[in-house]
Amino acid sequence: MLIYSLIPARGGSKGVPHKNIRLLCGKPLITHSIEISLKSPSIQKTFVSTDSEKIAEVARNAGAEVPFLRPADLAQDDTRDLPVFLHFLGWLEQNHVPLPDAIFQFRPTSPARRVEKIEEAVELLKKHPEADSVRGVTEPAQNPYKMWTIDDNGFLRALLNIPGVPEPFNEPRQRLPEVYWQVGYLDLIRTRTILKKKSLTGTRILPLKIEGRDSIDIDDEFSFQLAEFLMEKRGAIL
Repeated sequence: MLIYSLIPARGGSKGVPHKNIRLLCGKPLITHSIEISLKSPSIQKTFVSTDSEKIAEVARNAGAEVPFLRPADLAQDDTRDLPVFLHFLGWLEQNHVPLPDAIFQFRPTSPARRVEKIEEAVELLKKHPEADSVRGVTEPAQNPYKMWTIDDNGFLRALLNIPGVPEPFNEPRQRLPEVYWQVGYLDLIRTRTILKKKSLTGTRILPLKIEGRDSIDIDDEFSFQLAEFLMEKRGAIL
């Protein structure tokens, strides 16, 4: 399979200013994603999509390809991932770069990846030609069958129901269905899924189970400091 990685990294960040190039364990945050991509045998090209000249410079110095700056209208707070990937694939076509069979999405905010898990995702997709994508998931700290909403009258209403189980919120956790939480560790998406289904997942999504210690997602100052602590503990400083 011809596989590329795309690391989306816009310049604006309200939760942690200049997050994508802030030093984490002695390296800019985005560098961790670039380096693990470059180390992965199955990935032929590592790209960064950004609207920021500063991020582009850091990314190039780390070994990534940054052949364009993303348009400002694709770098807003509410910009979804799909148009960013469609823009990237459009650029490849316009510049006669071979389209890959599949693309990894590596979010810079999940810096604790391992090469063996990346390769596991590739093998998983290869074994299932009918699959649209692979998504990293982990066991959640809280079970959604014990979650609630509040109705218009101010009363609690169970968020989820189980046929034949009148009160799942009162059941022991061990008797509830297994559930998984999606994390930013990785997504591996077939290019045909993006172009034909206009989706970054499709409908046939394979799970790649990630250990909790590696499923770091940085979105604020506390999680940034926690990520640094956890990565130092596991020997992430090279």
